[in-house]
Amino acid sequence: MGKQKTANAAGKAKAGAGSANANSSKNAAAPAPNVPPAWPQFKPPLPVTDLYPEPFASCPDKVVLMRNFWPKSLCSAYITFLKSLPLVTTPGRPKRGEAVRVNDRFQVQDSAFAQRLWMETGLRESLAQEDVKGLWGGEVVGLNPNIRIYRYSKGQYFDAHCESQSQVIDLS
Repeated sequence: MGKQKTANAAGKAKAGAGSANANSSKNAAAPAPNVPPAWPQFKPPLPVTDLYPEPFASCPDKVVLMRNFWPKSLCSAYITFLKSLPLVTTPGRPKRGEAVRVNDRFQVQDSAFAQRLWMETGLRESLAQEDVKGLWGGEVVGLNPNIRIYRYSKGQYFDAHCESQSQVIDLS
């Protein structure tokens, strides 16, 4: 049996600001769909070098910025793809214990995509570098499979909050 480890919630992507599209619903957030989308491939093959996690100025002990994580062509492909997803507007009043936010989002449980992001992008190697290793409170073993895509239109926001932690089973 594998060891149990704690990892911070991850796997978030931000679709960027823009006007609401026809795929957005004004209803309360729906549960995550059962079937993950057909994510675009990582083309061209991504180099695992030249990625350096920079501590984020406003909270350097918790957040890092990865500049030029993907080539422009892959960013463009993902932006186009993400615009096709069925985004749902979050409710105005959160449930107890949830962060206060108003945005459009897509959410899916997709362990295969989380694994691809972790293994095929250089993220695993970058976050294991000695100068940032201590930020995570333990060994980083992967990403949360709860993939969330957020879009913020004018007037929408995600208020200050704390990320949850997920139990991850290390089978190695």
